[in-house]
Amino acid sequence: MGDPAATVLMATRNRAEHLAPTLDRILASVRCAPFEVEVLLVDNGSTDRTPVLLAELARTSPELVVVYDPVPGKSGALNRALGHVRGRAIVFTDDDVHVSESWVEDMAGPILAGMTDAVCGKVVLAAHLDRPWLTPALRTDLAEFLDVSGSAPGMVGANMAASTDAVRRIGFDEELGPGARGFADDVLLNLRLKAGGFRLTGCTGPPVEHHLSPDRLNHTTMQRLARSNGSSHAYLWHHWLHADLRWLRLRRLRAQFELARLRRRGPKLPDGISQREYELWYAYSFARELAVERGTPRNYPDGSGSGADDTGRGTPAHP
Repeated sequence: MGDPAATVLMATRNRAEHLAPTLDRILASVRCAPFEVEVLLVDNGSTDRTPVLLAELARTSPELVVVYDPVPGKSGALNRALGHVRGRAIVFTDDDVHVSESWVEDMAGPILAGMTDAVCGKVVLAAHLDRPWLTPALRTDLAEFLDVSGSAPGMVGANMAASTDAVRRIGFDEELGPGARGFADDVLLNLRLKAGGFRLTGCTGPPVEHHLSPDRLNHTTMQRLARSNGSSHAYLWHHWLHADLRWLRLRRLRAQFELARLRRRGPKLPDGISQREYELWYAYSFARELAVERGTPRNYPDGSGSGADDTGRGTPAHP
């Protein structure tokens, strides 16, 4: 038997409670694909039952290949796993995502047919996670992504695919993603694919469902999400976009002042976070981190040439 046509690549760390239903659906989709597919799963230093669960699944699922990478950090784990990939197309997802039976074919098929170099898929939050305070903007920051239209759509790590050659040429920035700043690893991959002249297209298949842990919707975790996003996007602004903002200290102090006013106004939501509070934590973190980053050499000296200005126009994120 020759090499598989496509590889499903996923990294996981201490998420044993999510893995079984996620992998069951992935394997079902793999077996429905009209071409051979391997599932390459990276155990990124788990200390829970993950290694035991993966060993059990691998014994009964010949499509599943498990790689152990003890160094925490999703982007680094994926980069090191690229040497194990045998497929010509790579389909990426996360360990708390449920996919459809047609998913692998929908995502990898256009790449294998030579129609495109990357496919951008849709993601929807699982219905049971809906909350009254979850605005469309907050749902987007929780990786819900439903618009993959246009000639150069965006990309989210829970549901994206690219040719193996393209991913190996670009790789993931290990300053970004879980285990580092937290987010924007997929955003930067998308930007670099576009800058490299690779063709991107939106997936016409159904969205995957994001079944994140409900405890990620409490106030503390949502506040952490806002701050991590602010830090990650500040990195993008400095290193890729070559953009800056004036009055960063004033912006940070203003966000702190407005957060204090919110606290004086009354108690926070019993769960979750208001859109306004989220935006203020994001703005505080963005301004603080951009002030630090602009004193460092740019990791991408050529950048994107976007010429982003003080209003944030033309950028993937702004305070």
